[in-house]
Amino acid sequence: MKKAIIVASFGCSIEEVRDKNIKPIEDAVKKEYREADVFRVFTSNMIRKKLDNEYSLHIMDMKECLEKLEQEGYREVFVLPTHIIPGVEYEKITRAVSKYEDRFESIKVARPFLDDRTGEEEVEVMLSFLSDRRKEEGTAVVLMGHGSNHKAHAYYAQFEKLLKEKGEDHYLINVEWADFVEDIYEVLKQKAYSHIDLYPLMIVAGDHAINDMASDEEDSIKTKLKSQGFRVDAHLKGLGGEEQYHKLCLNRLAEIMN
Repeated sequence: MKKAIIVASFGCSIEEVRDKNIKPIEDAVKKEYREADVFRVFTSNMIRKKLDNEYSLHIMDMKECLEKLEQEGYREVFVLPTHIIPGVEYEKITRAVSKYEDRFESIKVARPFLDDRTGEEEVEVMLSFLSDRRKEEGTAVVLMGHGSNHKAHAYYAQFEKLLKEKGEDHYLINVEWADFVEDIYEVLKQKAYSHIDLYPLMIVAGDHAINDMASDEEDSIKTKLKSQGFRVDAHLKGLGGEEQYHKLCLNRLAEIMN
């Protein structure tokens, strides 16, 4: 029976970043599940359109990929989303799957990084991701998520609470919707931090990490924190390049494949 695994990511228009943060996830899946064929999907219509128009690079969306798998005779399909929360982009996956579920003998979708079952495993992945942080007095870790007006935005705050149980110096902010960097100025000052390690809470360290987080533009998070008197080290790396995250992805697949 032909078996397919779809690795569904938001996507990224920067080739170097895709190679560092998306390809390693796909390679880990291919190595673990040699009996299956692995396919790439990007859920972001904007990213796929940009790759098509500017680089003549076509990446499938979920609908196109499922059509292809049906036509090529695949009977079992397993989807690994690499999204942080089960928000709008994740729901693009589940909606497409619901429309095609009667065309396959089995089609299942794995959980994203954060959901209502988030616990020790996700915390350990994050601590591994932060292993190059400064472990010295007066240093705080600020994680930049994307943020969403979807109800799944609440998972960011829940994850911050879990991280704080490992140490009070973890703070989670977002680019959009709520919980912005300005909201933590006072608590950072009250705690007398002098230095900030700034990381993206994202699978890829793409445009948001490069521009919104780490650039020298006046509205970047790094610049805003420096304007408040903090020394800031911005770390341009994504979870997708972290080996511990790859193991979590394989565990997510095992949940739906075994």
